[in-house]
Amino acid sequence: MKTVLSILLSALLTSAYAQSDKGMQFTHGSWSEIKEIAKAQNKSIFIDCYTSWCGPCKMLSKNVFPQAKVGLLFNTNFINYKVDMEKGEGPELKKLFNVSAFPTLIWVDHEGKELHKTVGAPNADDLIKIAQQVIDGNGLADLKRQYEANSSDYQVMLRYIEALNTAYEKQTIQSVLQVYFENIKDEELLEEPNYHLIKNYLGDIYSPAFIWFDKYQNDFIKKYPDDDIHQKLYLSYLNYGHSLVKKDEVDYKGFKSYRKTLKKRKVKDKEKMIAFIEESICRSEKDWDAYIAKVNANINQGYHDDNNSFLYYNWAKAIANSPNAHNEHYLQAAQWMEKSFDASPWPLVNNIVYLDEKLVILKQAKVGEEKIKQLEERITELRNKVKEASGH
Repeated sequence: MKTVLSILLSALLTSAYAQSDKGMQFTHGSWSEIKEIAKAQNKSIFIDCYTSWCGPCKMLSKNVFPQAKVGLLFNTNFINYKVDMEKGEGPELKKLFNVSAFPTLIWVDHEGKELHKTVGAPNADDLIKIAQQVIDGNGLADLKRQYEANSSDYQVMLRYIEALNTAYEKQTIQSVLQVYFENIKDEELLEEPNYHLIKNYLGDIYSPAFIWFDKYQNDFIKKYPDDDIHQKLYLSYLNYGHSLVKKDEVDYKGFKSYRKTLKKRKVKDKEKMIAFIEESICRSEKDWDAYIAKVNANINQGYHDDNNSFLYYNWAKAIANSPNAHNEHYLQAAQWMEKSFDASPWPLVNNIVYLDEKLVILKQAKVGEEKIKQLEERITELRNKVKEASGH
């Protein structure tokens, strides 16, 4: 009885929120309770799948969800639900809805059947546009049904692929393209609609269509910008290599085959690609001695951009977040974080965060109170400089 009353109370509260001219209002409770509330109100459910460390997730919560126009549409049409994918029921829902990146935004019916999914942090207008598509019956699930009913229609297939792309359903895209390209003769791949699919979506380097594209790349260059062709080949081979390396697992057999493929096809920049994948393997294995050596070797080879602050930050955080790193590893991470600060093109007010991160890393390295104090004083001085410049 208590559970029923709590569900009814939440339903009433949600209904009241829908009349508000404020931003999006979120309903709290267990996943089963949320579905009961949605069923009682005959509404679909919008799920914000986030993590505590995700920057774009925070941007959505701070800048997009509170907007009145967003609240007007979402509070009227959906039960809005926020779930930390690393806490409570989050891991279970993450697995259920195949969430692999953050933020992921999902729409489901009151039974929990998926209607639509998109990955990333859209602005308010784009979020409203996506939600309206769901309301109008043009979500991913509807597009799938349309595709299955008429898979030979290019435009129907293209709309489905575009929706899959925003949902980060890369493997499904490859399956759809595999079926499509089975009926396309080699020379027909040069036609603009087919080239569009190859350029923007085809990522399986072992598919016949991609192999033909690679083999006859010079024919494509005669019709299309050569930079686009070269970039497509480079990124396809590189991304496929990265797909063999998971967070805690490496497909060594696949990597061996991948190296042979690059050599056999005489892929341009194959040494650079292999070096990047080996770097990722060291990171996955948490072999920080090898990781640091490989990153620095790749820098010396000129494979990495010296002015890319994101790269330095990413390398540093990989070590900083690892419990099995040692002091010498943390010290290297601190140096990379300093370089991230130096290389960043953003205003000083945005870059101080890199020094905050460096401070945390130095504390992990137990460098001593004097060095900690020096950095703290430097950060304070820079913050005061920002305040003076802003007139506060």
